[in-house]
Amino acid sequence: MVPANESHDEAARQLRGRLSHDACVICILGGTEFRGTDSEALVKTIAPQLEAAMGSSAIFVTGGMAGVQETFAKHCGDGSRVWNLLPMGQSSGYGRGTDINAGANLEERKAIFGLIGDIYITVEGGPGVSEEASVAHARGAVVVPLGRTGGASSGMFDFPVGALQRPCFSTEEQWTLLASKDASVEESAAALIAIVEKACIDAFITKETPATTKETPSAAPVLMGRISPAESQLGMLQEAKVANAHEAAPMLQRCVLCRPARLGAVFVLILVVALSIPLTLGVRQHLRG
Repeated sequence: MVPANESHDEAARQLRGRLSHDACVICILGGTEFRGTDSEALVKTIAPQLEAAMGSSAIFVTGGMAGVQETFAKHCGDGSRVWNLLPMGQSSGYGRGTDINAGANLEERKAIFGLIGDIYITVEGGPGVSEEASVAHARGAVVVPLGRTGGASSGMFDFPVGALQRPCFSTEEQWTLLASKDASVEESAAALIAIVEKACIDAFITKETPATTKETPSAAPVLMGRISPAESQLGMLQEAKVANAHEAAPMLQRCVLCRPARLGAVFVLILVVALSIPLTLGVRQHLRG
């Protein structure tokens, strides 16, 4: 339980410490009742398969609400890796997962919820889902909308535009399957799971960041950078352990997944150097002659 008078950032930090030190935190966002014809079937399919695929490398956090979050919690394995975040004094009534409290009211709980996750999966939803997704996206968390379910997840209610664009840890086919109503439930579920798995693998998570920093737009308890294979081969952030956000910020600016322009620049530089070596040797021999 986090005291209600704590700042949102401090409350989020405390929760992160309690929830996980080494696992990816996946938050579930969605409407309080299902409106799409197959939205419930999608959630019931995704929950157990995602839990099985991620294993001990992830935990799942809901907001303790009815509808999407309750359905996910009740179908996510045995519930041992599910946490339900609610305002002080409230309980989910799910009978599955562990309830945890933070924030004096729903608005404070929403603000904290937007700060604790590494990845946010959205299903349907209204203005509230868009608001929480916007907070998470603005601080650099991954937001994966199941667009075929409609509502906020399809771009309504000022859902963050950037979160609707295909990230580089997803293939074109996978991203299309998230939005396609013609795809089967199993196909869309498999695509989402593959995307989330890749996002977790590519996530570089630094813990114990200070409450306020000048380098970041908000004092999120987690900073994420995504490392491409090419950058990993170059040794960037390999086995890096960053003590605070002042050290993390420059690294995160350099290490954003899928920057082909940077990789192209590296190849061009290598090519220039390779070509300049024989030219330089030729000039030297000419001068000596």
